[in-house]
Amino acid sequence: MKKLVLLFAAAVVTMLSMSADTYNYLNFVNSSNQITQFSTSGLRMTFNGGKATVTADGQTQTINLSTMAYMEFTNTQAGGTTYLLGDINGDGNVDVSDINAIINIMLGKAQASDFVGIADVTGDNSIDVSDVNAVINIMLGKI
Repeated sequence: MKKLVLLFAAAVVTMLSMSADTYNYLNFVNSSNQITQFSTSGLRMTFNGGKATVTADGQTQTINLSTMAYMEFTNTQAGGTTYLLGDINGDGNVDVSDINAIINIMLGKAQASDFVGIADVTGDNSIDVSDVNAVINIMLGKI
């Protein structure tokens, strides 16, 4: 219960410090590093009984907060509703090919939109070496 209260408090603080109007998507990341993404268009959330009910673009989904690691606002669209955090190329694995994808984006050899996963793994609105480090940490099981 304490974890749920802390998660809810963090969500409220995050939401107060960020305006959903300036972001296009809201990501819920669970403890297995899977992301469920919602458009911020018409976004509405209610919390009850350890669950968040999220409505966006006319669709409603319930998220169990006890399995959530964090949530974030972003401007990067995921290739689908749910995918693995760090799986930039969308092949179902987080591996060296995802690191290569980030490096190619950084070098200007590819665009982030060329990939189905979110290359901004850290969610800091920048694709850089911190995202490479995050993918490595995911591969090592540290995230």
